[in-house]
Amino acid sequence: MTIGVEIEIRQLEAEEVLSRLREVAELWPDASRARIDEIVPRHVTREGFRFLGAFAERRLAGFVYGYRGSAGQWWHDRVAAALGREGSKRWLPPGHFEFTELHVREEFRRRGIGGSLHDAVLDGIDAPTAVLSTQTDNHPAISLYAGRGWRVIVPFLDFGSGRPFLIMGKDLG
Repeated sequence: MTIGVEIEIRQLEAEEVLSRLREVAELWPDASRARIDEIVPRHVTREGFRFLGAFAERRLAGFVYGYRGSAGQWWHDRVAAALGREGSKRWLPPGHFEFTELHVREEFRRRGIGGSLHDAVLDGIDAPTAVLSTQTDNHPAISLYAGRGWRVIVPFLDFGSGRPFLIMGKDLG
């Protein structure tokens, strides 16, 4: 898929993602390089891992990724506890998709890249639901997701950083 003349969106295999961790770190403002070097290699091995990059020539202008979540994973278990038994059955059924990260380089924002990455990573996903977390004060992200059919399913969750997050869910089936 190409957006305009200069941006191309394409899926990357795990090896290419790992070879581009420096670029990923440049776009992921809230994560340290050490955290990215730890977390991304773990995520690329998860079932259903999908990573799409938006490229301006060969430069990574944005990225999105996610995978199938399951019990025993750090994020999944914290969200399941916040949702409770019925909420977990509804939003975290077997095969659900965890929409993990979406970032666009600042100089490429407001061009529709984030929305295009969002749509591309979910396109063709065989999952009943998708779930994500974002900071409660990240109004551009919340607006993007709400405009694409996501809804708040947990209004507040502290993952341990002291920074408030909310959890959103989307039906895919």
